[in-house]
Amino acid sequence: MITQRTNGFDSRQGLTLAHLLCVYTLMDLTHPLNCVTFNLQRATRSLMRGFEMAAKDSGLTVPQFSTLSLLDGFGQISVTGLGEKLGTDRTTMTRNLGVMARKGWIAEVPAKDGRLHVWTLTDAGRERLAVAMPVWRAFQAGLVDKMGEGQVRSILETLTKL
Repeated sequence: MITQRTNGFDSRQGLTLAHLLCVYTLMDLTHPLNCVTFNLQRATRSLMRGFEMAAKDSGLTVPQFSTLSLLDGFGQISVTGLGEKLGTDRTTMTRNLGVMARKGWIAEVPAKDGRLHVWTLTDAGRERLAVAMPVWRAFQAGLVDKMGEGQVRSILETLTKL
């Protein structure tokens, strides 16, 4: 705890230097601590760690959960389609799909266009997703409780602009 006046705030009122920096820098969008990319990345890592810890019994990472969820919702989908929906490049998507295929959670299916690689969820993948889905719902509900439904909707709306 600092004991001097900084930027008009008296630290004896319970404000730490970190609080003061935050208050000061939140007003300055040119300050490096207010880099949108940095703050989104930091928040994403924190959320991913939290979900993966909560869902450890499922054995799924966040990218795997997202992929299995999409396959569950869309049925069969190409590597390109999955990559577009997940915001993942084709090389990374192909590598991630290979890992899940080796675990037996997904399978490649023949496509009418032989150039496409189309994937579907297997029974083992559905079982894995069934373990993780209640954890995700509870995790999501916890975030809504913590931030408020309006704030969550606002964040999701803002993210669609990126």
